[in-house]
Amino acid sequence: MDDGSRLPWLIAIALLFCAAYFGVAETAFASASRNKIKTSADRGDPRAQKALGIIDDFDRAVTTILIGTNIVHIAIASIVTVAVTRRWGLSAVSVSTILTTLAVFFAGEMLPKSIAKKYPEQFSKSTAGTLRTLMTLLYPLSAALTWLGQAAAGLTRGDPEISVTEDELYDIIEDMTEEGTLDEEQGDLISSALQFGEVTVESVLTPRVDLVALDIDDSLEEVLACIKSTNHSRLPVYEGSVDNIIGVLQIRRFIKAYLREGDALALRPLLDEVFFVHQSTNIDELLPIMSKRRLNMAVVTDNYGGTLGIVTVEDILEELVGEIWDEDDVVEETVVDLPDGSVETDADESVSDMFEHLAFKDPEEDEELVNTLMGEWAYEQFTAIPRVGNSFRYHDLEITVSEMEHNRIRKLKVIRRLDPEEGGEET
Repeated sequence: MDDGSRLPWLIAIALLFCAAYFGVAETAFASASRNKIKTSADRGDPRAQKALGIIDDFDRAVTTILIGTNIVHIAIASIVTVAVTRRWGLSAVSVSTILTTLAVFFAGEMLPKSIAKKYPEQFSKSTAGTLRTLMTLLYPLSAALTWLGQAAAGLTRGDPEISVTEDELYDIIEDMTEEGTLDEEQGDLISSALQFGEVTVESVLTPRVDLVALDIDDSLEEVLACIKSTNHSRLPVYEGSVDNIIGVLQIRRFIKAYLREGDALALRPLLDEVFFVHQSTNIDELLPIMSKRRLNMAVVTDNYGGTLGIVTVEDILEELVGEIWDEDDVVEETVVDLPDGSVETDADESVSDMFEHLAFKDPEEDEELVNTLMGEWAYEQFTAIPRVGNSFRYHDLEITVSEMEHNRIRKLKVIRRLDPEEGGEET
């Protein structure tokens, strides 16, 4: 090469574009959603079909990209070093090495990878054809290197391989729902099934304050009056206090016995044995136990053995499939949009459902918060029992207590403010 020739520099620039290509391909295929690519492939897109094949053979694709990247980087460094030495001498090699490294890092790695990460599906389909050709050409070398790498890895013990993580499953469900492969109800059902094992009895029980129970010493007239005022098929029965539940009364059995025996009926012999469960029990563990024992109701106890509430099979199933309605249920809206742009919600509504209703994305992404009930969350913000009108802020949300029953929050009013105030201070 002549000292004044531009050919080495043109070759180096061309190789720099090749380095950018490999950077784009690597990031695009590593970041692309297989479900989105598969959807395009199913619609007949030939580029998506090639890209899907590369994703399914990703290890070989990565090996090919690494071989190409190293060849290009070494070639750039060699050509630039030779050209600089012939033109300016050995004294300029150090400076040229630094400049070449910066140029390759920025133009061949950082910039193309940053762009590819924003549009992974588009770039994976654009680079699929040429990458597939390179994978074929470099197959002997990539196969040899892959075998050597696997042989070396086989000498060490690694962690058990997990094919798909839980977070990846949630991402797959979200992608399939957005693409229309799953409708929203199917996506919610699958997500509920994944979360089912993490839910404890405490999250789904009917709390003690809402419990309808009978005293074993109640007269038959009082028992009949209680039965007439409720739609329950079973009622817990206590002796002395609700913390001492001694059995469960089936309403049908009681009615049949009352019609047969009249005022001479004794309540205690009609009681079924009560089944107790601790508040920390997971519902996926409790459901098969209740099913095996043919139980419909269990009494939930706290850490001191007191009655925290009751849980039924229906409560557990509703956590999986959503609200189950029967002809006796009264349909009530738990979340109501008000004319002033605010929303009134029951305290029993979950924070995650409220955020979804308001299209509010939690900046803190607090996983514990989204599984909390609105009433529990509100109580945590106050140092004393709140009153109607007390409020707190969470980023751009203002939450106000709108209805109380004794010392219990029944309803809350939520509104979004344009001027956010961080934190959750009471007012």
